[in-house]
Amino acid sequence: MVMDFFRGSAESGLDEVEKTLIQMLRDGRDVFDTAMLTVFGGRDPKELKQEIRGTDREINLAQSAVRRSLVVHTAVASSVDFPLALTYMSIVKDAERIGDYAKNIYDLARYGISFEGADDVAELAWYRDAVSQLIGDAADVFTARDGAAAQKLIDKADGFLDEYDAQVKAAVRSDGPAGDAVGRALYSRYLKRITAHIMNMMTSLVMPIDRLDYYDEAPQDRD
Repeated sequence: MVMDFFRGSAESGLDEVEKTLIQMLRDGRDVFDTAMLTVFGGRDPKELKQEIRGTDREINLAQSAVRRSLVVHTAVASSVDFPLALTYMSIVKDAERIGDYAKNIYDLARYGISFEGADDVAELAWYRDAVSQLIGDAADVFTARDGAAAQKLIDKADGFLDEYDAQVKAAVRSDGPAGDAVGRALYSRYLKRITAHIMNMMTSLVMPIDRLDYYDEAPQDRD
């Protein structure tokens, strides 16, 4: 697997890059959890705007820092882990996108979407909590560089993807208010994309470099 290259080097020069990627995941979870406070009726979106935008900005800056570090490392290091550097260049985008989609959920609240008091609020909240836990677990697994745990997390997340698609389909076919249908469809879509990006990051622990993003494809399209 890709991360074996890291284990084989006592000092790869990429330690700080790895730490930054892990922090991006933890920051992404913060944005996600804060955004959820708005769509589930706990907080006014205006009150949390600066917190969400500020943390998302830090994630974006971290992405740029990772890319700069990788360019410098491959240009000047006496011994370069090219597979690991290429892997990090790929998955840093996944870490950044988690924050972006979390911010999109916040935007739903800004547009007037609220699940507070909805008949299906318990189900919606269950997926909220499940995805939040996925992000946290991904950070822990990446920290430990645990391939077996990564595969378990991928399998768990993979089981959610069809459920998100079913929820989008149900929302599209709903005969309820259009605003409610749109809100639920987008909510499920954003959760699906966050889940897929988590899975992409975990591929670095279980797949060779040419198979990165393998799990981002629908099961029937995977080679």
